[in-house]
Amino acid sequence: MSGWGGAEMLAAITVFAAFLVPLFPLSWVFNRLLDSLPMTTARALAVLALPQLGLLLLQYGVAPWALTDPQRRALVALAIFTALFYAFRALSARDLFIWTRLNLSAGLAVIWIAWAMGTAIPVLQILALTWSVPAALLTLLSGALAARLGGSYLGLMGNLVEPLPRLTASIVLTVLALLATPVFPSFFVLFGTAMQLPLSWILPLLLLLPLWGWSCGRLFQDLLFGAYRGEAVEDLSVLSSLMVFLVLSGLLVLGLYGSGGVL
Repeated sequence: MSGWGGAEMLAAITVFAAFLVPLFPLSWVFNRLLDSLPMTTARALAVLALPQLGLLLLQYGVAPWALTDPQRRALVALAIFTALFYAFRALSARDLFIWTRLNLSAGLAVIWIAWAMGTAIPVLQILALTWSVPAALLTLLSGALAARLGGSYLGLMGNLVEPLPRLTASIVLTVLALLATPVFPSFFVLFGTAMQLPLSWILPLLLLLPLWGWSCGRLFQDLLFGAYRGEAVEDLSVLSSLMVFLVLSGLLVLGLYGSGGVL
């Protein structure tokens, strides 16, 4: 045990951070923990808090400048694999919360690349919020959908625009914020991170964009098309819709005026 006090302890802290800021294969803990929480509010809070706790741990782990070049390349490769793996898995998800947590895991994997390239922890905490905030909103919206329809599984009842226009609009806009749509900050974080990489790594990382576009299209097909086959339900309140709009407007401002110069 006397050996625990130097490099081994720093490495252990860094590995533990990968449970909270998803990095394959330890990312299963993050996803399992979110699934195990029984309440929508608790899930939304965990979506916001767990990556921040992971980054706080990372501040006391191995410093990125201490990585050797082979270690840095291996970490970047693993982070890109994690991002593509979860984005691909999300293509088959029809439950809105499962779809959200898988794409959140894909987005947060990009944070490891930014860390490996030397981005400061306080900046990384801001960057992580560009995915965590819309994911937390979508978690709450999935709970609102489940409360009205008995579940947040999309596609079973046809389009939801007619019975739930405000809830549907809130979901659509928040999905666009999560999946790195240009003008939202997650896009600028992804693009800024890619620009720090050697040319050979840029294309694999940016494969996230067509995967996310495909995922977005499949989700919108289930959400927006087909005849509604359910009973009359109460829509999301005007106040709740306004709160979603205000949060997304804040992200939009951050994307247009902040993220482009953060990295």
